Amino acid sequence: MSAAKTKFKVYEPDRLDTLIEGEPVGESNPSIRGGRTGSRAAVVQALYESDSSGHPAVAAAKRLARERNLGDEEVEFAARLVGVCEDQRNELDSRIAKIASQFPADQMALVDRNVLRVALAELEMEDAALEKVVVNEAVELARLFGSDSSPKFVNGVLGALLR
Repeated sequence: MSAAKTKFKVYEPDRLDTLIEGEPVGESNPSIRGGRTGSRAAVVQALYESDSSGHPAVAAAKRLARERNLGDEEVEFAARLVGVCEDQRNELDSRIAKIASQFPADQMALVDRNVLRVALAELEMEDAALEKVVVNEAVELARLFGSDSSPKFVNGVLGALLR
């Protein structure tokens, strides 16, 4: 009997897995700045929560932003950003899939996929930060929440998408 060749991605735990394991990622571990950075982090966590548990992402983003003691502007930005991610989920995933064809969106690590969604969604917003700022923030979020290979993966996909 010959062994069939199968192609699968080895599971690489990410830092958001600690949320599920009962060790919450908070302000001091790892350190997350406030402002839009805090809003983006709340959105990544909210999308992860939504994907994992089915909780509404907008409500989760608002809750997480408030738990981070973000101001009203940052809470509103998080709500708008997660709304764009939810409204354009299929389009965002399609754009990601064109570049990262080896990792279909439904098989991609949740953190990586959601960091990419957040970055691309923000670039669609009228009040988006500069492209290079959005990419840098995405790489930092991947470093903060993802696996060891996440920052390189996110940077490569965004670099290819934004050429």
